[in-house]
Amino acid sequence: MSKLLNWLDSRTDYRRLLAPIRRRVLPNGPSWWYTSASCLLWLFVVQMVTGLLLMSTYSPSTNSAWASVHFIEQSPSGAFLRGVHYFAAQGMIILFGIHVIRVLLSAAFRAPRELIWVTGLLLLPLMIVWAITGNPLSGSQKGVAQIEVEGNIIGSTPIVGPIVQRLLIGGDEVGHLTLTHLYFLHVGLMPIVVIALLVVHIGQVYRHGLTSTDDKTPGTTPRPYWPFQTFRNMVVLTIVLAIIGTLAWRQGAPLDAPADPTLSHAPRPEWYFRSLFELRRYFTGDWEFIATMIIPGGVLLLLLAVPFIDRLCSPRTSALVRGLFVV
Repeated sequence: MSKLLNWLDSRTDYRRLLAPIRRRVLPNGPSWWYTSASCLLWLFVVQMVTGLLLMSTYSPSTNSAWASVHFIEQSPSGAFLRGVHYFAAQGMIILFGIHVIRVLLSAAFRAPRELIWVTGLLLLPLMIVWAITGNPLSGSQKGVAQIEVEGNIIGSTPIVGPIVQRLLIGGDEVGHLTLTHLYFLHVGLMPIVVIALLVVHIGQVYRHGLTSTDDKTPGTTPRPYWPFQTFRNMVVLTIVLAIIGTLAWRQGAPLDAPADPTLSHAPRPEWYFRSLFELRRYFTGDWEFIATMIIPGGVLLLLLAVPFIDRLCSPRTSALVRGLFVV
C-alpha cells in the first residue's frame, strides 16, 4: 500500500495538498459540535450533483415543467434523485441553524474570526432565495401559488419592490418568463454567488481556525484535525446521508397537481417559512413588508453585528446576549 501511495503522490502531489488539513490542530480537541460545518459543505455538494443530474431532464416552461418533473418521478432512480435533492435542502437548513447556535454558544465569532461569522451568516439569505426560486420550478399549483404570494410581498416593499417584482415575475402575472427567471437564478446565479462566498468563508476558517489557543478550555487536550475530527465528521455525515436517503426512498419529494390559473389555491409555506407566514398576521395590507422584510432584515443585521457588540460587553453580559440570540 505504501508503494502505491508513494507512486500516487509522485504523480499528483496529494500529500502537499492535504498538508494544511494534517497540520490543523484543535486547541480543545475534536468535538461532535464541530461536525455541522463539514456536513453542511458535503450537503451542498450533494445539492449541486443532484441538481445537475435533474437538469438533464427538466424543462423550464409553463407548458412542460410539471410534465418533465412527473416524468422524472416515474422512474425509481429519478424519484430517488429528486427526493435526495429535496430532503438535502431541508437538512441544510436544519444544520445551518445548529451551526449558528454552536458558533454563538462557543463565541467562535470573536477576533480574528469576524469574517468567518459574517460570510457564514450571509449564506442564510442566499439559502432563502435558493429555496424561493426552487420551489415553483415543479410547475405545481402549490409552487405557482407560493411565488405569486412571494412576488406580491416583494412588490409591497416601498420604492424598489415593484421593480424587483417585475424582474422576478417577468410581467404582471406568473407565466413562462417567471419560470425562466427562477430557473436562471436557481441553477445559474445562486450557485456562483454561494460558491464565491464559501471560498472566502473556508479560506478564513483555514487561516484562523475554528477556535484559537486563547479559547482553550481547561482540562482539554489539543488534537490534530486529522484523523480525530475527520472521523467524527464522517460518522455524522454518514448518519445524515442515511436519513436523507431513507426519506427520499420511502417518502420522496412531493409533487402537487399541475398549475391551473382557473383554480384558486390558498398557499401554505414550507416549514422554514412558517414563522414569517404567522408574523404577517400582525402586519396586513401595505404594511406586510415589515413582517417579511424589515423584521427579518433587522435580525440579520443584529446577528452580523454580534462580534462587534460582544467587544463592548462583559463576559457575563456577553453570555446573556448570546443566549438571547439562541432563543
